[in-house]
Order: sequence, then C-alpha cells, then structure tokens
Amino acid sequence: MHKITYFANRDRSNHRPHTTLALCLALTSLAPPAAAEDVLTPMPTPEARPYPYEILGLQPGDSLEDVLAVYAERSDTAPTSESEVLRVQSPDGAVFEFTYERFSRIGDVGINGRLAKADQDQVTAMLSSGVMEQRPMAIHRSIRKPSDQLPEPLELKAQIEKTYGPPSRVEITGREMTLTYAWGEDGFIADMDALSPRVHEETFASGSVRRTEYTLCSNAQHYRNNVEYRFTYPRDEDIKTGCVATFTVRYRGEPGSTVIGFSLEDYELGRLHMAELDRQIVEALTGEEVEASDMDL
Repeated sequence: MHKITYFANRDRSNHRPHTTLALCLALTSLAPPAAAEDVLTPMPTPEARPYPYEILGLQPGDSLEDVLAVYAERSDTAPTSESEVLRVQSPDGAVFEFTYERFSRIGDVGINGRLAKADQDQVTAMLSSGVMEQRPMAIHRSIRKPSDQLPEPLELKAQIEKTYGPPSRVEITGREMTLTYAWGEDGFIADMDALSPRVHEETFASGSVRRTEYTLCSNAQHYRNNVEYRFTYPRDEDIKTGCVATFTVRYRGEPGSTVIGFSLEDYELGRLHMAELDRQIVEALTGEEVEASDMDL
C-alpha cells in the first residue's frame, strides 16, 4: 500500500450558509462541484441486524425509502437534511469528489427552539454514502415535553425492560437515568460492569508503551465512538472495536419539562462503510489510468 498523505475537504450544505472545514491538513474554500462527480459503487446489502432494538420500527441498515416512509407517516413537513461534498486529493494531484446526505431529520425546532426549550419530537437518521446506498448507520430520537406528559424514570425503565429485558447497564442519579443495551461480537452483553477490562497498548517512537484499560462498548480514547465518516489515510483508529451496536435511552428531568433521548448506533455498519469507502477512494486515487480533460485549448 502506498504510504502517502491525502488531503480531504468537506463542504456541508443544509439550505443555510455553508461552512468548510479541514479534515486532515488542508483548509480551503470548496464550492459545489460544477463537473461530474466520481461514482461510488454500492456494496452488497448489509445482512439483517442481529439485535432486536428499534426506534419507531426502524433499524440501522434499513433502506432510505423505509426511513422516509416513517417520516411521512409522522410529519406533514418535508425532512430537513445536510449534504456534504467530500473532496480528497492525493499529493500528486489526483482528485476524488462526491456528494452525499449526512443525515435526514424531522421535527427539528431549530436553535431558537432549543434555546427556548420548546417542545419537540425530533428523529434523525445518520446516513451512509452511496457505497451503502444512503442506509442509516445510526438513528436518534429526542423528545421534550412538559413533565406531566411524559413518564417518570422508573415507569419508562419498566416499559423498556418489558420490550427488551434488563439493560446491559443502568445508571440512575436523581431524575437522570441512562439505560444501555450493548451487543458485542458474541451477542448481547448482559452486564457491562461485570466484563473483564480490555487493555489497549500504544507504542511510541521513543519505545515507551502506554497501556489503558477500557470496557467493551464503552467510550474510549483510542478508537472512534461514532459512525460519522472522516477520511484519513492510512487509518490509525477503528470504530468502537469489538462492539456491534448500542441502544441507549437517556432521561433527564428539568423544572417543568422532561427530555428523553433514544440512540441506536450500529458500529459494525460504520466499520463496513468506512472500509469500503476508504477502499474505493484510495483505489481511484492510486490507479494508473487518467482520463484526459476536454477543455477548449
């Protein structure tokens, strides 16, 4: 494999003034593409997910059409979304560029609504690129209503356990509660706190070794903890190694209102998406054939 450095620029647009940020080393203004974009080849349809968790009947890996159908049933307003132009350039000038929707959402009350703590029922599907046909890799739902219109923490816990059984981890502090259901490569993790800690080792240029302990499916510093795509090459971090998916329920009671959040994130899909998208980008940039332009010279 070529040991070279690539530059990646991202242009995000959600029908508001866009911002541009540097993914690796370059920071440049990137206008929407005028020429034809590079084409991503879809990979085979992901296998049925091994866990039972759902949000509004949806799971990661479902088709985008299924997501939009649920949106249409629940909202008369068209979904909002954010598109992204990802442009990757190799040191010798080869370029790969494409656009995809990062997420699709209904129920967004906007920043002013959030600051005012307005009632909301927001659903967000974090989408893959064309290599996975824009299937969601994570689904989130956030509900804010007056406290007397939502269940108490233990009532919600009882409802969730009636559907999925006891969680892998329960955290309750006053009117805040987090329930975590975790699914590893060997299946459901019945008790995360009872797992033996894993050890991650890092060897530095000086020869020294740093060892850190972490729990499977918990957040750790040595790998990425979400499925959002970021291009770097070569890769030095995986996505939540060994963890297939987590379903998290968060409850927070505030004076006069309550917020309940549901998050279903499929890290296995995230790893499959990242590996295939990386492969197609690098293969295109290191290929020998270059098509001549057709400028009027």
